[in-house]
Amino acid sequence: MKTNRFLLTGMGLFFICLSTFGAPLDNWYWRNPLPNGNPQTGPQTLYGVVFAGGKFVAVGASGVVAISSDSTNWTQSATATTNTLNGIIFANGQFVAVGNGGVVETSPDGTNWSLMNSGTTNSLAAVAYANGKYVAAGGNVVIKSSNGVNWSSAVSGLSGATGLAGGSAGFVAVAGGHVSGSSNQVFFSSNGSTWTSEALTAPGNSYFGAQLQNTIVTYANGAYLIGSYRYASSASADAFIFRSTDGNFWTTNVLGNNYSGTGGFTYNFFMPGNGYLVAAGLANFTPFLQFSSDGINWSQTNDDPASINALYGGNAGTYGNGTYVIVARPSSSLPQILTSCDSLTWTNRQQPLLPPTGPTTTFTSIAFSNGVYVVGSSNSIARSSNGLVYATVSNSPALTSVITYGNGFIGVGLAGNIYVSADGLSWTQRNSGTAANLHGISAGGGLLVAVGDTGTIQTSPAGTIWTSRTSGTSLPLYDVTYSNGLFVAVGQLGTVLTSTDGINWSGQYSGQINNLVSVTYGSAGFVAVGPGGTILDSADGTNWTAQSSGTSTKLESISFGNGYYLAAGDDAVALTSPDGIIWTSRNIGATGGQYLVGSAFLNSRFDIVGSGGTIVESDPIAQLFDVQIHPGSGQNGFSIFVPPGTSFRIQACTNLSAPNWIDVATNSNASAITLWTNSSAGFNQRFYRVVSP
Repeated sequence: MKTNRFLLTGMGLFFICLSTFGAPLDNWYWRNPLPNGNPQTGPQTLYGVVFAGGKFVAVGASGVVAISSDSTNWTQSATATTNTLNGIIFANGQFVAVGNGGVVETSPDGTNWSLMNSGTTNSLAAVAYANGKYVAAGGNVVIKSSNGVNWSSAVSGLSGATGLAGGSAGFVAVAGGHVSGSSNQVFFSSNGSTWTSEALTAPGNSYFGAQLQNTIVTYANGAYLIGSYRYASSASADAFIFRSTDGNFWTTNVLGNNYSGTGGFTYNFFMPGNGYLVAAGLANFTPFLQFSSDGINWSQTNDDPASINALYGGNAGTYGNGTYVIVARPSSSLPQILTSCDSLTWTNRQQPLLPPTGPTTTFTSIAFSNGVYVVGSSNSIARSSNGLVYATVSNSPALTSVITYGNGFIGVGLAGNIYVSADGLSWTQRNSGTAANLHGISAGGGLLVAVGDTGTIQTSPAGTIWTSRTSGTSLPLYDVTYSNGLFVAVGQLGTVLTSTDGINWSGQYSGQINNLVSVTYGSAGFVAVGPGGTILDSADGTNWTAQSSGTSTKLESISFGNGYYLAAGDDAVALTSPDGIIWTSRNIGATGGQYLVGSAFLNSRFDIVGSGGTIVESDPIAQLFDVQIHPGSGQNGFSIFVPPGTSFRIQACTNLSAPNWIDVATNSNASAITLWTNSSAGFNQRFYRVVSP
């Protein structure tokens, strides 16, 4: 919730709390190291490739994208996710990629990607476009969209699709044998919503009733095509390619190929060609390519040249600018990107991935001032003038906590170090008056307060001359914050100290023995975090309540901005909450178990920093609500400013220490400005908040 304001009228105190709506924290972007801070031990596997707009665009593991305009030189970078991307298409002027965890991404150019809300966390195996609709399908889910941005569930008669194609009649899907009883089924839908299934049959005999395995599907030259196979014996398989112009009536021909051996058989993918359609697969561990100009009559490469063995493990292929491109599984001996001008002789275009660029020290804090980002660590300072590329500042001090102060920065570190800087490049040391390690610093009420080991508290009105204060504890203090005339410091064994002036400090009972390592103030009051998933909140800094975080991981930092608390910690855990009570886990795209040590709300975005030089940044988070209070005689009126169409409730309680929130008004599909009059408040003390349904 976002506190808007306090208002005292006669004997009545009215406290307005606002809960923001939506989920603007689903998109996160790597800022350091680039292009992707997750550990890379070798080339990432690519699973899908398409040619459009004069370029080849391939996607794959860890959300990687590889792009080439000539099929020879490839650049690789990250998209808006680190989930594996399984398929990609270009349709209606944009690239659309889908992948694990329900990921759907769009891009106008293949370089800049935006993550969409797919409405599902089930993995998506394929995406297709037909008749003005996008459809994506995967494990137990089908979703559709008219624009690639807004997606809705469309499950009806289709489950576990592994392949999907769109054409003039609608959509065709296959289950690839991964769903029991569905291996010989083909699924059709004219609109992507309602699906019907049909069991395909093929000529010849099967091995002990072996079913057809429909593995790949495409649409080309006005027809849908399905690549299938069926075992004729324990060591041989017959291949079939089915064809249909309407997705309902299917025909097949005998290809005349009987594959023998113990290596099995499978079709891997279809790809367009130079006047041909190509089907690629494996038979008895040997790659093969089949060609057809009409989708009816097929021929196969015989006496395969040695270079075709490079196609082993091929995942997808496409054709453009006179060149075939296939993406395949990488290994020490097998390439990842293969190109050919004639589909017979293939060249390995795999280029070794460069290690991520940028500082790799463990960052602990981040701040922003005058267009400059500064990141602190126990080793050095890193700096960025655009928030996109960071570099280590030479001869910079080691400052574990850095904040914005005045028109520059101030930071604290080990051995009582305190430094100030106007630009993040040149740093000047100040005499802190202590040799104790300092861990946290905050500014408020015209005073700077720094805290550290052995209960150390140092204060300064301007950051130049520092004075030691008596804290009343010898335990380490790890962080300090300020709001509404109150400093709150937290530390070891659940220590909480408060002060109205930064000089005189009082101990408060937190009810915890876990360390409290970070504290902030937001709409619901003060929130502190620590090991074991510890989260405490307090409206006044004195009375603290433990909340369930849903994790036992150590939480290392807490920050607040535009209606949200953000807690971050070990193993790449990130949680958000509008009220400090209900917490939602966020996937920031870190797969390597990074420790997230610091965070801050900067330029309407959350920035998180941590081990390995990790810096990730959220999408902008807009203020969604505002409230004006109009006091009257015995009553109060409220003007609530919301996005048009918003639904919300107004609640009231009489005691924030033990709140019992009661609905006093409900609004559905509200106008941009909603007026409400409270005629029953009288002169009793009441607190109000606006919450989502």
